[in-house]
Amino acid sequence: MNDRPASPDLPAAKLRDRLFSPLAELGRVGIAVSGGPDSTALLVLLDLWKRQSPAAPALYVLTVDHGLRPEAAREADTVLDLAARLGHPAEKLVWHHDGPPPMSDIQAEARAARYRLLVEAARRHRLDAVLLAHTRDDQAETLLMHLARGSGVAGLAGMPPERQIDGVRFLRPLLDVAKADLLAVLGEAGVPYLTDPSNASDRYTRVRFRKTLPALADLGLTADRLAGTARRMARAEAALRSVTDDLHRRAATDHGGVWSVDREIFVAAPDEIGLRLLVRLIRAVRPSDYPPRADAPETWHAAFRAGAAPRRATMAGVVLHLRQDRLWLYAEAGRAGFPELVVETDGDHVWDGRFNVSIAGGGGHRLIIGPRGPETRDGDMPAAAIASLPRVGAADGGDLPAGLTTVIRPIGAQSPPESLTANEDCRPVAWQGSADNLS
Repeated sequence: MNDRPASPDLPAAKLRDRLFSPLAELGRVGIAVSGGPDSTALLVLLDLWKRQSPAAPALYVLTVDHGLRPEAAREADTVLDLAARLGHPAEKLVWHHDGPPPMSDIQAEARAARYRLLVEAARRHRLDAVLLAHTRDDQAETLLMHLARGSGVAGLAGMPPERQIDGVRFLRPLLDVAKADLLAVLGEAGVPYLTDPSNASDRYTRVRFRKTLPALADLGLTADRLAGTARRMARAEAALRSVTDDLHRRAATDHGGVWSVDREIFVAAPDEIGLRLLVRLIRAVRPSDYPPRADAPETWHAAFRAGAAPRRATMAGVVLHLRQDRLWLYAEAGRAGFPELVVETDGDHVWDGRFNVSIAGGGGHRLIIGPRGPETRDGDMPAAAIASLPRVGAADGGDLPAGLTTVIRPIGAQSPPESLTANEDCRPVAWQGSADNLS
């Protein structure tokens, strides 16, 4: 392997500035590199761009050792070697399993672990963003997978150019670049890459869809056209999201972990917008990485529009309670009721997966975080909704210690988000250019 890519004058050079110019405002970025062709090509292109552009940010290479195959550690070391030859700092992130590696849905488990490790590394190294090497082909596969699931506009928008996970920005600058063009870049540069056998295994849904792409291309469904559809769906999604934000502001009221909605305004909204607000508030009450399946919200909303919805219904662990002129949404207690969490230390504590409870001045006293009792009232809020909210008390039932301060914050979204797509918070970024002439 050469110490550096063979020539900065690759056919791709004219596109580098167009692909990476949005990064010029950043000081330091991480690059998630598995050693496969896409992420290796991303590293090569960024390295060449940085050597030619004084505006380029500092690069920090991050590679994950999932430990799922015997070769994983050696492959991660190969990435570290390449980063060193290119002159960029790098770190191997190791997924430490609690017990044996997962036997089912391995790819989903590994993906979640990968993002968790990348988020931790981004915070540790104060990175402005982490770059991912998803390509036009990946976008086409994602669109097909979502289409097979019966996804709506949000799912058909595919992967966004930018998303945020726990406050860390993840950017995908190569979404309009074909995998074949990246392979050509590596060939021109004389840089080898690793091959993961799981990427050819029919055990995985994405691989099976990947193998259908050549046949679909013969029918006109090329990766380019599929990715173009995803871009147009993303524009439609942004427009629908904006209208939903407006309904959110006009109709919904935040009660600190419980939401209520003006029935008159809600019922007058178009079906799609009302459904979107319903799903958004369900996820705000009980945070989840994924929205409830579409059929349940659609069935309830159709009945609501027809005036036939039950007074109470439960969906994804959230109670939908029609009371007078409002719809109330609050967490369902479940068979075991809400938890009672005994704490003896100051700091942040998560209650029921829905609230962050910050305690200061406890002085080592045993405190209990549990549901509010029926004696507490809050305007017209249903008693069951009040009982879904937390309170802090003394574990022995006595008085709270003097000087104790508590701050209770819901974990779910508390206002119309700037932007939401399929299953993730994101902000659009103005990536420009085309990969049509990359090779």
